Amino acid sequence: MTVRRWHLGCCVVFLLAASGCSNGSASSPVAGHDPTVTSSAPNASSQRATVPPEDGGPLVALPSCQPPPPGIHADVPGLVLPEGAVVTEVEDQGPLISVRAYVEQTPVQVRRFYQQAKGLELQEIEDEVYEAEALFSGAKFNSYVKAQAQCQQGSLLIAFVGPGESGDLPSVGG
Repeated sequence: MTVRRWHLGCCVVFLLAASGCSNGSASSPVAGHDPTVTSSAPNASSQRATVPPEDGGPLVALPSCQPPPPGIHADVPGLVLPEGAVVTEVEDQGPLISVRAYVEQTPVQVRRFYQQAKGLELQEIEDEVYEAEALFSGAKFNSYVKAQAQCQQGSLLIAFVGPGESGDLPSVGG
């Protein structure tokens, strides 16, 4: 009988504990909560904070981002960067043009941009969450872009653009 009472007691405690865990619905009100009042949808920043890094969420192991660096005017034929990218440096290296830029996106978001961009033919793409690379062609140019995480939601972009016949581009994963 003692074992049976113990099991019965455990079941009662479990049921009482389970009934105390409510989801806040009107049928099981929570103390201090008015079930007739609904909360608004979470704002974009709180939704973004709950997205895991591998799905493009913030890289919380890194520091918070500072304001973007000042940009320069750059007219580089064939350069394709995500919207909002700030070009910080352009260097002519013979057949290739080297570009450095900053964008308020994670490398995963940058990779998604290139995968979804219209008019680009992807040759290779790689995503390692904190770094992503894309090798693609479009119109008359070939391009390589690497995104390296710099802060929770910002990446350094290193791009090389060359004429369609250029074989001098870096390789993905190299």
